[in-house]
Amino acid sequence: MANAQAQSNVVQTAIEEIGKQYAPDAQTAIYTLSGEWTNDTLCLLKGECDNREAVDALLHRLDAAGISYMNQIKLLPDQQLGDKTRGVVTVCCAHLRGAPRHASEMVSQAILGTPLLILEKQKDWYRVQTPDNYISWIIANSIIVQTEEEWERWKDATRYIYTGYQGFVYESPTNNAAIVSDIVAGAILQADGNPQKSFVPVSLPDGRKGFLKRDECCELAQWASLPLQLDKTVATAKQMMGTTYLWGGTSVKGADCSGFVKTAYFCGGVILMRDASQQALTGEMIPPDRWKECQTGDLLFFANANGRVNHVALYLNDGKYIHSSGRVKINSIDPESDDYRPDNFVSISRIKTQIGTPGITAVKKHPWYFNQE
Repeated sequence: MANAQAQSNVVQTAIEEIGKQYAPDAQTAIYTLSGEWTNDTLCLLKGECDNREAVDALLHRLDAAGISYMNQIKLLPDQQLGDKTRGVVTVCCAHLRGAPRHASEMVSQAILGTPLLILEKQKDWYRVQTPDNYISWIIANSIIVQTEEEWERWKDATRYIYTGYQGFVYESPTNNAAIVSDIVAGAILQADGNPQKSFVPVSLPDGRKGFLKRDECCELAQWASLPLQLDKTVATAKQMMGTTYLWGGTSVKGADCSGFVKTAYFCGGVILMRDASQQALTGEMIPPDRWKECQTGDLLFFANANGRVNHVALYLNDGKYIHSSGRVKINSIDPESDDYRPDNFVSISRIKTQIGTPGITAVKKHPWYFNQE
């Protein structure tokens, strides 16, 4: 019995330590492994993992310890998906949930044209990973599922990004035409013919066709080739002034604090991490007492009473920042200012100097949007 307990401890310790190494953030990695013993002699390894290297590391460690086991771990993407492990969002703002049911918390969103990695399916729901590595569940009727080959063709195709604020895909190239879909800043559609004088013919990922106003879109490759457009980032943020706070929201229709800065930066061509606590670990970190050195576009982070980062804002200038708290509004970190908020201000991250470092990715460099040479 003592030997059995010792072996059980070895397995549990291995699972925990390898989990910390390969899956430190449960929001961006799946690692739900456990060991169940049969007759104190054989350990059944169960659970799910989306990283083969993590599973291999665990098995190697158990082999070295002389542990007898049976590997029943489900490696994701699930083999039952076959070659359909890629997807693209087909609706304006798809809701991403923490569990595969409508009543589950909305943890994020993915806008029209967002590429996805599909990990598994449960009834009418897919477990997916978005370009910022965030893992959640999406209802099947909000995406089109693709093979790797189909997904590669989508990346090679001429596409347009919607550079307006909110608008529509029209049924025909006239302002009074019927509506095919609503659309928000950052949405991506495939070209469906040559541009016209005032409209661009496009197709949605699910095959629907329509027209975008030519002055409200840009060819994706051309847009992505531009350096970070902080003026566009700030302009998008200011356009959202007064927009109602939406938990889980990541679009100009509604956003939480991290979704707000994420949306603003995406409109400037940069992908940030999903949550404030993740964003706070990225970029060039600056102590909060040096706030007078802040530059436009810096991210400001605030913490709760336990010291955990739970809020983020976008710095403007002269101590002013814009953020989503109840609604999108402007406040100040200057204690002498009339609109100062006495929050627990804990850190600053500079994004513009750190593009290409972990958690800060230019759209043009992301392999889910463009094939990389």
